[in-house]
Amino acid sequence: MRAVSLSLMGVVLLCLLPGVLAGQDGIQWMTDYETGLERARIERKPVMIDFYTSWCYYCKVLDAKTYKDPEVVRLSGQFVCIKINAERHRDLARRYRIAAYPIMVFLSRDGLEKTRVYGYQSGAALVKSLKGILDDRGRLNILSERYKKVPSDGEATYFYADELMAAGRFAEAEKVLAKTVKARDKKRAEDAALDLGVCRFRMGDFKQAAADLSRFINTHKTSPRVDEARYFWGMSLAASGKKQEGLAALDQLGQRLSHKWLGQESQRSAAFYRNN
Repeated sequence: MRAVSLSLMGVVLLCLLPGVLAGQDGIQWMTDYETGLERARIERKPVMIDFYTSWCYYCKVLDAKTYKDPEVVRLSGQFVCIKINAERHRDLARRYRIAAYPIMVFLSRDGLEKTRVYGYQSGAALVKSLKGILDDRGRLNILSERYKKVPSDGEATYFYADELMAAGRFAEAEKVLAKTVKARDKKRAEDAALDLGVCRFRMGDFKQAAADLSRFINTHKTSPRVDEARYFWGMSLAASGKKQEGLAALDQLGQRLSHKWLGQESQRSAAFYRNN
């Protein structure tokens, strides 16, 4: 990682933490399902969905006690947490076959169900469940072995790097992604080029990240992930000293995608940079 001032790095990392810009305490709940899944995909986080009703007694106890447990709150920052009123969103309750409350459904960042937790949970019990989900390294180990056996497999290489990023191992992911981009694998080179820029941003190499992401935007204008690139490009510009250019990029994205999490996050990030 290139030299970055600790104060600047602290500002950017704070900006990336969910809820910091809103100045809220406790679990940072989202209430829109689709927006939550969008965020989970971009932030590479698992999802915790709390299905509740207005008449469920133990749902209220969870809110009053368990969800205020300091360790639960700390671990919840590693998830995208979504609160769903099952009375108002019957379609989602049917989709997940919810028949009793309270219930928590955990999804992968790709939206696939991983497990469920039924009934009231004490703080200690929920902490154990959350740690168990976060400590599931099976997929990473499998992809690591596959990568070692067939390092020329572009798709296996990309998925291994993707999992490394999800685990916060950005220095390792950067090396693997660089190989994928250099190999020009048609299936994954585009995703790898974007994620290389994101990875360098996460590591604090803002100038290189801005250059990588600018190249991606100009080369892959029709990519379904181009707005994600624009967001991290704006953040990289602002963090590398080009504050006005970064703000302009974030403002434009925020106005155009105001109904999506990426647009809302762009607006929050722009406001944060203006005040710091």
